[in-house]
Amino acid sequence: MSKKSVIIYAVFAALFVLLGFLAHQFIPFPGDATAGQWLSGIGSGLFNWLMSAVSWLGKTVPSIVTVGVVVVLLFLFHRRLESLFVLLLALSGEGVTSLFKFLVDRPRPGGDLLAGGTSFPSGHVVYSVVFFGFLAYLAPRLIKWPRVARTVQVILILLILLGGVSRVYLERHWPSDVLGGLLLGGLLLVPAITLFRARLKKRETSA
Repeated sequence: MSKKSVIIYAVFAALFVLLGFLAHQFIPFPGDATAGQWLSGIGSGLFNWLMSAVSWLGKTVPSIVTVGVVVVLLFLFHRRLESLFVLLLALSGEGVTSLFKFLVDRPRPGGDLLAGGTSFPSGHVVYSVVFFGFLAYLAPRLIKWPRVARTVQVILILLILLGGVSRVYLERHWPSDVLGGLLLGGLLLVPAITLFRARLKKRETSA
């Protein structure tokens, strides 16, 4: 990474730490409840189905199955480095998210810690960013047709964005939790892609 990239990364890391500190102090942020109520009030049957479906993808069992299937397929098609990074990103995303949830200890909307768990950052969003984001990065390498690869990238990015919206719409997270998830996911994804590129370059040089 260039010096400029390192500085930008450090700024976003500092923003995430600051956001986490504020999330610990303020439940919710000013504007969190208003934005959440507005989004939850949309109430369209089709929109409700879409939000529920997208949110379902980030639940524990579906996410484990999805990651497992992708890892196995990549391995079978001799994309072992890619499969390793997908697996490591998914595991690190879960581990780091759990750590910050414990540290921030912020209740979900409704305030019941025992029933609903902690809220900051959104684990669904972190998972979406690291998993779908890395697959979006890999798409041009894995798909030989550029138009198809770009279409897949758009779909994956939409899944990330809609996943964040769904968590607020379903009243499982505050909007600031989603922002925290986007930041943390990006902070994990960027160095992973940088390391992946370095490993590829080293392998190609050795070959």
